Amino acid sequence: MKELLVAEWERLWKRKVAWLAFLLVPVVLLVAASYLQKENGALTADLPQYTFAGNFPVLSLVEMLFTVFNAMFLVFIALIVTGEYRSGQLRMVMIRSYSFKEIILAKAIALLLFNALFFITYFCISYMIGFLLFEHPQSYFVFYHSHAFSIKEALVYNLSFYGYAYLTTIAICCVLFFISVISKTATTAVGMGVAFILISFSYPNLLTGFRQWMSEEFFGQLFFTSIPMIQWQGITVMMAEKPQFVGWNLGILGFYILFFSGLTYVAIRKKESFL
Repeated sequence: MKELLVAEWERLWKRKVAWLAFLLVPVVLLVAASYLQKENGALTADLPQYTFAGNFPVLSLVEMLFTVFNAMFLVFIALIVTGEYRSGQLRMVMIRSYSFKEIILAKAIALLLFNALFFITYFCISYMIGFLLFEHPQSYFVFYHSHAFSIKEALVYNLSFYGYAYLTTIAICCVLFFISVISKTATTAVGMGVAFILISFSYPNLLTGFRQWMSEEFFGQLFFTSIPMIQWQGITVMMAEKPQFVGWNLGILGFYILFFSGLTYVAIRKKESFL
């Protein structure tokens, strides 16, 4: 299994899309920095949405997490799972006595490691760009906190935020992995993945029309059944001075991870019986 994991890791890096994803990190961050600099022009420095060097890693991530990140993982998973299976590349690996289940597990682990490395790279480069392009005071405010954060407190906050963000991408990847395993073509996998993400964006916004008939807690629970909404607002709410929906949001993410991992396992077992 160790040899298979190493092989999948090497195969992953042979894809141009993997290198392209990392090369685009500075570009994405510079685009986010340009946007946030313009936003600063209409804000005062005492507001949590005002961008400084210390909070740029979080503000730039929030802008990209539920759009660029999800789209990147969607295309990436469709290529390394559905694309390779339908092109016959996986069958070549299976000739070496590896089962389809082992191959998919190795791909999933390699993807999670790639995901973690991507987050670490994004975090480090965001700090570099933040200190180059924004002011770096000794303290500033963050969302839903009444006191200003020191540089050390902000670093801990940022690391925690990225930890939650990474967990949300694990959940979204579990869904996309299942879609890719059951799809007959990479195009179908991308299309179904886009549909899932669009639905996840749409129904929480439709719920706002019925908000007046719901309690705030019940509305929040329904709203945060969507992974993109947890990425957009849920992490910030969970990390507030008075945290909200922590157990609920973690439970939702856990459900997505376990449920779609289970469905993927069932789909793999069915595929193995026909190989």
